[in-house]
Amino acid sequence: MQQFFSLNTLKLNKNYTDLEKDAHHMLNVMRMSLGDTFRIVDIDNKVYKAEITEVSPLTYLTIEEIDVQKSNISKTVICPLLKGEKFDFMIQKATELGADVFLIYEADRAVVKLDDKKRKNRLTRFKKIIQGASEQSKRLTVPTIEFVGNLKSIDLSQYDLNLFAYEDLNFTKSESLIDVLNNNKKFDNLSIIFGPEGGFSKKEIEVDNLSFVKLGERILRAETAPLYMLSVIDAVME
Repeated sequence: MQQFFSLNTLKLNKNYTDLEKDAHHMLNVMRMSLGDTFRIVDIDNKVYKAEITEVSPLTYLTIEEIDVQKSNISKTVICPLLKGEKFDFMIQKATELGADVFLIYEADRAVVKLDDKKRKNRLTRFKKIIQGASEQSKRLTVPTIEFVGNLKSIDLSQYDLNLFAYEDLNFTKSESLIDVLNNNKKFDNLSIIFGPEGGFSKKEIEVDNLSFVKLGERILRAETAPLYMLSVIDAVME
């Protein structure tokens, strides 16, 4: 059953016309019609089964409230832009795997550099990708995404745990990801921090409040590492 998001508070057994932005996709792409049903998530994260009662304007009736288990941990992905379509792929799959926030920082060794205009255009595209992935994966919230400054400019003290995926397998401060998670069971929000294709600079690994973790004995691609970590967090903590 396809899922969509409403920006309003919904009530059971009420008619609504607030999906104008999705009407073309629903009626012309998905080929939905009168009597078809779908899931709708309102601004309060309540989920309903809804039925199309009119097509012009698109109107739906909430016919059933659906009980959905919510995640107890907020997960922020802190990463730089990646080359080509790697970043698009990463945010799409990370959204499916439970990321709640994406912070795009200016890495010292980043390959991709954008001016303000290009950043604005990229953000528009990224938000569309995240929206689509949120609907497809039937999650309750749509992750946010924004550009920030360098890694040091981010206030990491706001997170209970900052998992820093350092690529140097010989770095003595790094611990097994699973061990770190098992030793830090009580937290509500965490960040996972990744570097660009060229890796972290020496200055970046000296940022405060970091928990260095290793992701096994293989070097993962920049777009793969966040997905691996989100999957492990979900398996261990959820």
